[in-house]
Amino acid sequence: MTPDRPYHHGNLRQAVLEHATPVVRDRGASELSLRELAAAIGVSHAAVRRYFPDRRQLHDALAVEGFALLGARLRDAVESAPDYRAQILSIARAYLDFVTSEANLAELMFAHKHGAGGDAVSAAAEAAFAPMLLVFQRGLADDLPDTSPERTALIFLATLQGLAGLVNCGMITAGQLGGLIEEAVGQFPQGPDGR
Repeated sequence: MTPDRPYHHGNLRQAVLEHATPVVRDRGASELSLRELAAAIGVSHAAVRRYFPDRRQLHDALAVEGFALLGARLRDAVESAPDYRAQILSIARAYLDFVTSEANLAELMFAHKHGAGGDAVSAAAEAAFAPMLLVFQRGLADDLPDTSPERTALIFLATLQGLAGLVNCGMITAGQLGGLIEEAVGQFPQGPDGR
């Protein structure tokens, strides 16, 4: 089902998410209205509220979907690269591409306003970043046993998030990002034999 087709009885929860996603992408999460989504789908506001009693629960569900998309990109990045160094560079590029091209969705995903669904959001985030953590665990284990892969992965993620924030707020251009990615990745342990 696409947002252009009217809702036909079936999975209303998924229909709401499919209609909400373009709103978030184009205008941001603050522009989501359960009433407007219900009208666009062709159901009552009460029907939508059965699945999403408030916007926060809708935001949580969208964040979970966003982390699933990000996780798929990070897995593809790892699988497409032959070795540790290439993998961390590929992860950096994939992450920054996602977070800058999906800026409004990423902002929603990383919001700390998640309610009762916060556990699901946390689990989705952990699953999304698992490929990155695994790369650091494998890459640092033998040559740099005193280096914490978890800490390195967290600092790496913070670095990428900082670069994404600079692009998303217009302080640097997407064109400037390419060289910065390589330089940023070079600041991290290079793994087997690269120290």
